[in-house]
Amino acid sequence: MNQKQIAPRSVLIPPGAFIMGTDIEPFYGTALMSSANAKLDEAPIHVRFLAAYRIERYPVTNAEYAIFVKETNHPPPQHWKNRSYPGDTANLPVVQISWHDSKAYGEWAGKRLPTEAEWEKACRGTDGRIYPWGNTFELPNEAALSQILTTHLTAIGNRPATESPYGIQEGAGNVWEWTADGYAPYPGTKQRVSRKSVNAGHKTLRGGSWLEARDGTAKRYFRCANRLHAPPDYTADNIGFRCVQTPPPGQQYPVHIPIEPLENYVKQQKRRNLKLIYKRTQRSSLKDGMLASGLIGSGIYAFITFPKLALGGFAVGIIGTGFLFSAATNFWRRWRAGKRLKEFNGYSKTRRDENLDSE
Repeated sequence: MNQKQIAPRSVLIPPGAFIMGTDIEPFYGTALMSSANAKLDEAPIHVRFLAAYRIERYPVTNAEYAIFVKETNHPPPQHWKNRSYPGDTANLPVVQISWHDSKAYGEWAGKRLPTEAEWEKACRGTDGRIYPWGNTFELPNEAALSQILTTHLTAIGNRPATESPYGIQEGAGNVWEWTADGYAPYPGTKQRVSRKSVNAGHKTLRGGSWLEARDGTAKRYFRCANRLHAPPDYTADNIGFRCVQTPPPGQQYPVHIPIEPLENYVKQQKRRNLKLIYKRTQRSSLKDGMLASGLIGSGIYAFITFPKLALGGFAVGIIGTGFLFSAATNFWRRWRAGKRLKEFNGYSKTRRDENLDSE
């Protein structure tokens, strides 16, 4: 195959660390702004170090995939006619592609599918941002937002508002993209994931698609850390892929972000989040406890003193019980946050002692 037949359109991602996943604890879930709309299988937030790789700026198009189909006699997507895509869709991302199809294309092109970590780093950058363009879904102008919320498949290169810090486009919207990895929980997670999907050999998809823009769920599914999974033989009108390529052996690149400073930064953020949860649940527990005491006391008083108001007093008591449950829940969350903070402080003290011993 002549590699020039496929436009390179690739970006070098230098070796270095990046922030992967989302900070979600079982006791506070998505209470933080940074974890709003997150799913439990994104936890825990962690730091990964990746070697250098090149990733395509855009998903693979119909025109590119057609060359592969012609040269290898590979079965075309089921919606193509006479083994050809419709004439005006050459630059649309190819869809109705299974994981097996995308893997075969990558091998033919001398490339491969990205791992989940490679996909997330390329589209998220190194700072743990929520979306490729930043930490808020809203953009400063309507034109940029309309690009992101396009409710149909669009030609590559027409959605610059989706560009990531590394210059990757289409990382949110257009099509879901297959990755090389099987679906599995992240190491160290405390969250439950679908064991049925893991055992069934599901593969992970990233990026969200035009369908989520149409359905009004883009704010959740366009996040860089969001994960989806499906059987490897699954196909759909909103699933495509892009490829990566490992640089030639012996080619050296300077490390962009070292792992230790980023790990320290993530620990600081985690500690800050725990302090926030601790203070927030302390206030909520006190407020709900006071409301519960007042309502339950009033209900009992009305029930005993005024027989005609017994039903109303009972209802007030039930409402108070709800506030009591809320107070207890927030007290438990406060206790868990305090416990985790002590663990962090103990870890920090141990690290300081190790540093002193080594001097």
